[in-house]
Parts: sequence; structure tokens; C-alpha cells
Amino acid sequence: MSEPLLRQIARWCVNLQWRDIPEPVVALARTAMTDYVAVTIAGSDMPVAKHVQAFAASRIEQGKCQIFGTNQTSNVAYASYANGAASHALDFDDVSWTTIGHPTVTVAPVVFAVAQQRQLGGEAMLLAYIAGVEAQHQIARWLMPRLSEQGWHTTPTIGVFGAAVAAGVMMGLDEETLTHALAIAASSASGVRGNFGSQTKAMHAGLAAYSGVNAAELAQIGVTGQPNVIEAPDGFGQCFAQRTDFGGAVLTLGKQWDLIDSGLVFKQYPCCSGSHPAIDCWDELLQERSIHPDEIEYIQVGASLLGPRELVCNLPQNAIEAKFSMQYALAARLIHGEVGVASFTDGKVQEPQVQALMGKIQMRVDPELEKLGFIGTAPVKIRIYLKSGDTLFIENDLAKGNPEKPLSATDIERKFTACVAPKVGEVQCQQWLAVLGQLEAATSADINELLNQ
Repeated sequence: MSEPLLRQIARWCVNLQWRDIPEPVVALARTAMTDYVAVTIAGSDMPVAKHVQAFAASRIEQGKCQIFGTNQTSNVAYASYANGAASHALDFDDVSWTTIGHPTVTVAPVVFAVAQQRQLGGEAMLLAYIAGVEAQHQIARWLMPRLSEQGWHTTPTIGVFGAAVAAGVMMGLDEETLTHALAIAASSASGVRGNFGSQTKAMHAGLAAYSGVNAAELAQIGVTGQPNVIEAPDGFGQCFAQRTDFGGAVLTLGKQWDLIDSGLVFKQYPCCSGSHPAIDCWDELLQERSIHPDEIEYIQVGASLLGPRELVCNLPQNAIEAKFSMQYALAARLIHGEVGVASFTDGKVQEPQVQALMGKIQMRVDPELEKLGFIGTAPVKIRIYLKSGDTLFIENDLAKGNPEKPLSATDIERKFTACVAPKVGEVQCQQWLAVLGQLEAATSADINELLNQ
């Protein structure tokens, strides 16, 4: 019998050395951690973030770990919970097409919290982040897209493994103990797409981070799990993705770097990535010609298979629902002139002109795009039927922010500043950028000084 898959993953993670990691992986990890700080600080005032912060305070009055954007501290598990929820609250965080989910918001909260708890510096943080993301994406490559097709929200369902790895690596767990932590994480995985459009969706990221920390800490004190729980009968693979034959499951960690081969998507818009290609091409059209809402008879949006599964709110009535609405994304760009953080308020969603236009926008699966299968890149075809009788057609296969259409360093810095400066001020914002830009050189004192300001 082949060696259990989780044991193979744990061995690679505990033996990973800084010198083993290619520079492009380190560079992308730096950018991901920078983007994470931006969206977490900006998201810390969102209702779901405030609720989870209060929840954490009711459990642990204080600790060594900072809850971003607040004066509140907690222990590792609850700081990870609160920061994970905040980081996903705006739906502005990075995306991986390996999982069709959000990898950083389940791993980075753990990395920052454990770093504070154990007084670790930037190199240890980046190594743990990379190990966590690569490990969870290894599991995803064995189980996707079937796991997502079953209705699971991949961010927490797969992300809990990355969180457990990040915690375990920074805690210095050995191979056997980390194997048990990963097995415990398998029984902690959860999160269904049916909760999209509610605060629970954002909470999923925090829950995965929290559960990953708990898995590592439970394993450390002796709780065991089955090392073959991924491939076993009634195991994770069968229950979550209906996979029962793992004969072809090969460990590629260290041979294939997912952060190089697949990369990450950094968002331009604070809403579900399923609408981003549509926003991009709609924005280009509106820059070329002026269209008044009253000119529009109706708009037909042709999406891929995942579109209706993610963009579940066709006529949203509040800001959270609007983040999962193709109709609102297009209406907001036309009526408000942008799709930004300020676009997502209950008041703007409920504007009569916005509601009227959303009622004219229909979305369905396009027959040609359906042939591409269950993909996350959200290609789109849009036909705009005008009352004049004219029809306009636009299409887009990929949003800007994907590895093939990357955001520039200036774009990343502009997003960071827009998210962070209003909350902490320009001076601290620039201090954050300086440290994050050379994170591997940061000491534990550097990290604590930033977080405790």
C-alpha cells in the first residue's frame, strides 16, 4: 500500500527550507501578504468583521495577537478567526483557479497571529505561508473541480489544510504531529456556497483559519487522526468530491510550484470574481461611448457554468447581496461610474435607478461557454439591446489581475493605499508598505511595531 497522502504532504512541509523556494514564489508571496494586509484593514469595519471581533472578545479578553484595524488583541485562534473574516468581508482578496477560491485569507491570518505569539520574523512567515498555500493546492489538484461542483465553498473547505500547515510549520511540529493536524483539519472542513450573499460567506475564511490553528494545537497535545483520511473509504476525498480511486494521486510539492504555474489573481473590484471580466469589458465600452440607462431595453449576459452558482443575487437589496450580483456590478458601473469599495452600501444598492436597471439585466449560461466546463475564470458574452433598435456586443475571457493580465506594482500599491491610508493614516500606510516590500528581512520587532501602532 502506498504511503498516506497527508503524511507525504507533512514530510515536505516540515522539511521545506528557505533556500528551496524559488525567488518568483517568494515575490508572489510578498505581494499576496501585502494585498492581505490591505483588504483586512479595510474590511475590519465591515459588519461581519465587527461581529466576529465581538465574538472573539467574549471568548478571550486579550492576548498577544493583534486584530487588524482595532485596538483589540486575542489569542492565536481567535485573532486568526477575526482577521480571516475581515480579510474576506469586502470580497476584495486574492483568488486561485486551482481551488476556484481564496487561498491567502485562510493562511495569512494564521501566519501573522503565530508570528506575534512566537516572536517570529518575516522569513518564517513567508515560508509558512508558502508551505500552507502549496499544501492546500496539492489537495485541490486531487479533488477539483468535483469538490466545487458539489456545492462546497472551496475557500474554507480546502483552506483549512493550508491554515493547519501554516500553524504547524511555525509551531515547529514534526512530521508525525503535522500529519495528525492535517487529519484533524479534514474533519474540520466546512462551508457551503448556499451561504453566498450573507455574512457567513466572509466568516468562512475566519473559520478555516481558526480550525486550522485548533487542528495544529490539538495534534501538538496528542490528539490523533487517520493519516489516510484523504483517500480512505468514507474519507475526505469520497465525502467531499466523490473520489474513491487515488491510485494516480502523485505528490508534486517542490517539483511543481502552484504559485508559479497557476499564480494568484489580485482583484480590482471588491466583489465576487465571477463578475470581473464583465466589469472590465463593460467599463471599456462605457469609456468609448456614452450610454444612458434610459436607452437600454435589456442586457443579456452569457456566463460560464460557475456564473449562476456564484452570482446568486439577481436583484440584491443590500451591500452583501450586491457583491454576488452580476446585475449590480453592471448597474453600478453605469450609474455610479465605478465598482469600488464605496459602491457597496445598502443605500446605493437600493437607489431606484439602480434597481430599475438591474431588472433589465438577465444572466444565463452561454452554450459555447458551457463547453469549457466548470472553470473559475468567468468568461462572458454580453449583448446590450437598446431602445433605438441597435444591439451592442462585448466579450471578455479573463479579467485584469490574472497572471496573464497582471496588475502592475503601481496598481498593487494604489490598492493598498486606498484600503489602508483612510484607516491608519498615510504615515503608517507607508511604513506597512516598506516592511511588506522586504518582508523576509523583517524582524519580529518590526512586525510587532507595525501591528501595535
